Amino acid sequence: MTSGLLLSVALPAQAAQNVPGFSSELLSMGLSLMLVVLLVIGLGFLVKKFNPNIGNSKDFKVIRSLPLGTKERLMVVEIDNKQHLLGVTPNSINYLYMLEKPLEQADIPVFAKELSKFMGKQNNKNNSHD
Repeated sequence: MTSGLLLSVALPAQAAQNVPGFSSELLSMGLSLMLVVLLVIGLGFLVKKFNPNIGNSKDFKVIRSLPLGTKERLMVVEIDNKQHLLGVTPNSINYLYMLEKPLEQADIPVFAKELSKFMGKQNNKNNSHD
């Protein structure tokens, strides 16, 4: 009889150890959320780094961009139907040359075009409230 009593007391305690607790579920959910947030931030960084054309407007257009280093690049921009070559670094933007023969605008990936349209709509909504 005492062994049956001990067995009935030991089984619920052992079953409770095998079932994942609330803290492990919370930890799993938190890590999953952190992974998704980091993924979104990383993708946003990559799109910004590899496609500077997202910031284009009607008056100012980036035609080409050539990375020279981790933070330096050459950019051809079009302002008033004239193309200008700029040297861009984190500390300065230097005017280098006005192109005599205009370059054609490089093809933009479809994802970047859609993202640019979406960002333009968001910026218009934000500006209309000001």
